Amino acid sequence: MKVNKSNARMVVFSLLSSAKLSFVGTLILSEVYALFYSFSFKRISTLYNRVPDMKKIHIGMALFLGVQMLSDVVNHTDTNNMLRGWAALAVAIVIFTFMFRMFDETPKVIVAFMIAEVVRLILFGQSNLEQDTADLAESYSAFKFRIAPITNNIILLLTYYLYNKRKDKMTVAVFILYGLMCVGLDYRSNGLFYLFTGLIILFRKQLMYMTLARKIGLTLLVGITFQILFMIYVNAVLSGEFGGKHAGTQLEETGNPYNPFSLISQGRGEFFVAIEAIKDAPILGHGSWAVDKDNHYRMMMFKDADAGKFRENSLNNSGVIPSHSVLLGAWLYAGIVGFLVMLYIFNLVLKRAFYLIKDPRAMETPYYPLIVLYTVQLIWTFPFSPLPQIRNIIPVFIAFIITVYYSLKNDEEEEDLLPDNG
Repeated sequence: MKVNKSNARMVVFSLLSSAKLSFVGTLILSEVYALFYSFSFKRISTLYNRVPDMKKIHIGMALFLGVQMLSDVVNHTDTNNMLRGWAALAVAIVIFTFMFRMFDETPKVIVAFMIAEVVRLILFGQSNLEQDTADLAESYSAFKFRIAPITNNIILLLTYYLYNKRKDKMTVAVFILYGLMCVGLDYRSNGLFYLFTGLIILFRKQLMYMTLARKIGLTLLVGITFQILFMIYVNAVLSGEFGGKHAGTQLEETGNPYNPFSLISQGRGEFFVAIEAIKDAPILGHGSWAVDKDNHYRMMMFKDADAGKFRENSLNNSGVIPSHSVLLGAWLYAGIVGFLVMLYIFNLVLKRAFYLIKDPRAMETPYYPLIVLYTVQLIWTFPFSPLPQIRNIIPVFIAFIITVYYSLKNDEEEEDLLPDNG
């Protein structure tokens, strides 16, 4: 009965994610639902004892909110932007609380959540908060914005089932084949998530006992192999034999397309612009939804583009200083303390995730593929995804990883932590 109720709550939360309210910006009905379900000081106190990292994250997020308030006062932030910034952080705390509570009841609710997400995305598509790119970019890849969010969850459900049945080789094959398909369909970053996940699962036993020297050797081997494959990929895209329109345009505009760091610089120009903005206000930042007056910082992104392209991009920009990074966005809005808080949370969850990736007991759980994929995604999300992700996908990833970590650490005999033949 407890599992059924938890599943029902997770399904309701997912389905409500497509319903919006206009209240201090955009408020999603699932966030209102999470608030009412999570508002229990007794339950939160119990969770603090069972999952101490939840308390650390709450304290960190509260500190973030405090310094962002201070930054807004000092920077004389517009009232609407100020309230939107504070509300976003308050909502993030609520979603973290809700996810920790749900996964503490049973990690298996992740299955119900993924099924509900497939249904929601088919029926309603993504909400505006889930789209971290302007609508203009959708013309480049319908797969990225419409299809992949659905197929990602389907693939995870499939690999959960396969790994649970101890079909390890099939699990790895599904991840790698789907990753290659995503790269071919112009969703490069998503494809790399699944490719790396498949490879980590394939070599998970070797990673357990690897010495430092072997880790360094493996890193060099992976780096060289990646560079060779990347060069083959670039040639195929530029010749029109592989990839899509967006990938081809990016590579053509990159100074050295065979240098993956040049590609990141071109594809995530906001990251480097945010650094320049941070230099101008390193202590307290620029405040919530910092306005880019006179397109000062955006001009840095398009300094090599013609005037027409700059106007086109400006018209499709919300007017804030671009960052496209959780870590740098935190610094941009709330100063160095905000950055350190996000860096602390990032480091905390990576420690738990790396422990699970190498832990033989975690490898036996049906959740291992999800743990690996969520870890890979977090490593990309914190540096290269927009700050609003702290109220979107980040709470799901972090709460799931940390809850499973404490369940195994405390030697909890939960049936759903075991495979079907366990």
